[in-house]
Amino acid sequence: MNSNQRRQAFTLVEIMIVLICTALLMGPIFLVLRSSTKTSLKGMLRIDTTLEARRVIKQIYADLKMACFELPYSSNYNFSDVMQVSGSPPHNSYKFYSFPVHQKMSDIFTSQTGGVNFRRVSEITYRVEAGKNPDNPFLRLIRTESFGGKVNTRILTERINFFEIKPIMLQPYGKNQFYFLVTLQLIDAVHASEMKGRTAGTRLDELQKDVILADFFDVVYPEFFHSVWNQTRVIPNWHSQLKLPEAP
Repeated sequence: MNSNQRRQAFTLVEIMIVLICTALLMGPIFLVLRSSTKTSLKGMLRIDTTLEARRVIKQIYADLKMACFELPYSSNYNFSDVMQVSGSPPHNSYKFYSFPVHQKMSDIFTSQTGGVNFRRVSEITYRVEAGKNPDNPFLRLIRTESFGGKVNTRILTERINFFEIKPIMLQPYGKNQFYFLVTLQLIDAVHASEMKGRTAGTRLDELQKDVILADFFDVVYPEFFHSVWNQTRVIPNWHSQLKLPEAP
C-alpha cells in the first residue's frame, strides 16, 4: 500500500472519545434547559392561579357588597340577620340574600296589590366541599344563586386550600361598624406528585417549595345593612320590602 494513501475511517476509540465529550457538553445544557422549563411552567401556573383567585374574590366581593335582609316590623335587627354561617373550615358554607347586579330592572322591581313595590333579590350560597378528583387533595368552592325560580350553580375553583367569610363589628370613635372579612387561599403545583401528603383546611402563612400559593384577603362593607342601621326606627316601606326567591 502506498504510504501516501490513508484510510478514511474512525477507530472505535476515537468514536468513544467523541461520544464522551458530547455527553460532557450536553449534560449541563440539559440540566439548564430542564431547570428553565420548570421555572417557566411554575411562573405560568403562578399567573394562572393568581388570576383565578382574583376572579373568585371579585365575585365574592360583589355579592357581599350588595348583601341584604328582610326588615322586621319591630325594627329590631342585628348583623347576624345578614348571613347564615354553617360549619367551619375546611367544610363551611355561607348563605345570604343579595341584590342582583346582572338582572333586568323589570325583573327586579315588581308591583303588588295596594301599590306596594317589592325588589326581588337573589339567594346566594357559597360552600366548600371535596372534589371528585382523587388526585387533587384540595377543595372546590361552589356558588349557587337562586333568582326568579331559577337556580344557577357554578364551580368557581377547585384549588381551595382555605376559605372563610367572617362577619365582625368594629367601634371606631365609639360608632359601630360592620364588615365581612374574606380570606381566600388557592394552591397548586407543577407536578401532581408534589401534592401527595397534603391536606386542605389549614391556612398557610408562607410559601413552600414547589407549591404555588395565591393568598388573598379583603374587607367588604355591606351597604344595605349600614344604610338601615344608621337610620333610627326604620320600618319596612315600599322601597325596602324584599321579594325573596321562589322555590324552583
